Amino acid sequence: MTPLSPIRRRLLLSLLLIVVGSWMVRLWSDARPDDTWRNIQQSGVMRIGMDASFPPFSDVIEGQIVGLDADLAAEIGRRLGVRIEIVNISYDGLYDALLNERVDALISALSFDPMRFGTFLYTNAYIDAGATLISLSSDMQQMDQLEGKRLAVEYGSSGDEAARVWERRLKQITVHRYTTTQEALDAVIAGDADAALADVVSARLYRRTHPQIVIAETTVAPDPYVIALRRRSYDLAGKIQAVLNEMVEDGTLDRLLDQWL
Repeated sequence: MTPLSPIRRRLLLSLLLIVVGSWMVRLWSDARPDDTWRNIQQSGVMRIGMDASFPPFSDVIEGQIVGLDADLAAEIGRRLGVRIEIVNISYDGLYDALLNERVDALISALSFDPMRFGTFLYTNAYIDAGATLISLSSDMQQMDQLEGKRLAVEYGSSGDEAARVWERRLKQITVHRYTTTQEALDAVIAGDADAALADVVSARLYRRTHPQIVIAETTVAPDPYVIALRRRSYDLAGKIQAVLNEMVEDGTLDRLLDQWL
């Protein structure tokens, strides 16, 4: 049996933990009430921790916190019938603020972190920001289609890591490494590469000025952005996950992503 690559091992581990976590949320929710959700209902306010310095997810403009994460938080609050209070916290202090109950949840372009799973709960991803293929053809969807092709990546990125794995799997692939993601994507437009491997956020933003590019439907190196909660906030986690599910089904989440990315 061929051994799994490091990227695939991390993906399988992340998916397993999310599945196990969802089951544990249901189990614990039945075991005892969630004080976090009860307190939110009583006060009518849900406090969201966010590092408002990462546009387009969050930024401060004229004293107001705006961005994809801010709009996502507002929509969750609207559907839950509570007022959202965003607490601007430096990225390094987000988890401490959540653990110390300064905030009720974190929405701040947070990647799923399996090492924190014993202390925190995570929702399903509201965007997979991982590395994906970008090309000028809708047929370019999988890495195995790069046989005999030229691939552009940013040196040292997750796309570069994935490219190194596929350099060993494919018989012939030429990988061009650039200083920035912008340069890698520009190489595709200029015809110097058949495809680029870059993160979804950069690719979507680049597509705003280069609508001819095609972004593959699935990521090669997943990086799910999730909402984090304290481990005992079982009911609140379930409420937020239910809202996210509704937003996926009615197209609201896609509209928010298209608005900001």
